[in-house]
Amino acid sequence: MEEIRAAKYADPKDDHSKANDEKIMSIYLESMNDNGGSWPENFIEDRDVFNKNPSEVFDSENPFFVFVYSITEPDGCDSGCWRIIGHDKLIKYEDTGKILGFKKILKFLGKTKARGYKRTWVMEQFRLPSKWNPKQDHVVCKIQLMFQTEIGFLLSKHFSYSSDPLPATQSLPAYGVCLANPQDDGAYHLQLIFDSGGNEWPTYVTNDVYSVHPSTLVDREDKRFRESGLCIFANRTEACGYTDGCESGRWRIMEEDNAIYSMSHEVMGYKRVFKFYEEDKDKYFDTVDGEEVLRTWIMEEYRLVEEAMKDKVLCVIKRRR
Repeated sequence: MEEIRAAKYADPKDDHSKANDEKIMSIYLESMNDNGGSWPENFIEDRDVFNKNPSEVFDSENPFFVFVYSITEPDGCDSGCWRIIGHDKLIKYEDTGKILGFKKILKFLGKTKARGYKRTWVMEQFRLPSKWNPKQDHVVCKIQLMFQTEIGFLLSKHFSYSSDPLPATQSLPAYGVCLANPQDDGAYHLQLIFDSGGNEWPTYVTNDVYSVHPSTLVDREDKRFRESGLCIFANRTEACGYTDGCESGRWRIMEEDNAIYSMSHEVMGYKRVFKFYEEDKDKYFDTVDGEEVLRTWIMEEYRLVEEAMKDKVLCVIKRRR
């Protein structure tokens, strides 16, 4: 007797970006295939998504879900191509062990290789088994920008039996904030350090943020970076901002420690502000409204008041006129 599957429908109130593999397969892909159900609002259809540069198609702020029908072999585009980094993994119902389908992971390889602190476009591709999709010609793709260490965590999970989404403690908020009251920005960033669990940095940490040109750490085309800056956890040394630097310039302290206070007027931590001084001042212009504008790199450094945490800092790199 042919197996009968119960119809399931997506709740429009769900946060689709946090759905685990089982839910994506059973609620989104399976229901669309079986019942012709409508996609959630943030799902789009694009049969040619494999041959496009995701940076030109998607907003970097949130994950996107793309329904692809009928699927073709990815050919890539002038600026790069998708390549498999995690081959098919069997997705099953956790409770019953029933097979739901398969998942593979792809990464968009651009012409320039991203550093560990820059993000890369990643695609999680879901498809039903041949019993329910004989031609294997339609899939759901979850596409998002991820840091290299987040990709590593995703792959380690892919090669295990877990289908849960990325834990919140492993996902560093990638951007700074611009709150209505600027004085609240400091408390927000100190809270990020506190929530990270002290010495257990949540996603990635670098020792060279003070000794490389900031353009190697960020994507200047990233809209949210331009608005709010990029957060980078770092291990600070006594030389930071004094004797270190790189061939193209060096960070110098503009503002020494400024105390950040809690609501009860106790000192929570400190903030220092750095400016990057270019060796070649004519090299780093941006074009704004058809005019070349010299931009300045600014870095805000936050640390907690505890002595044991003085060298564990959160740096927010910004680019200003």
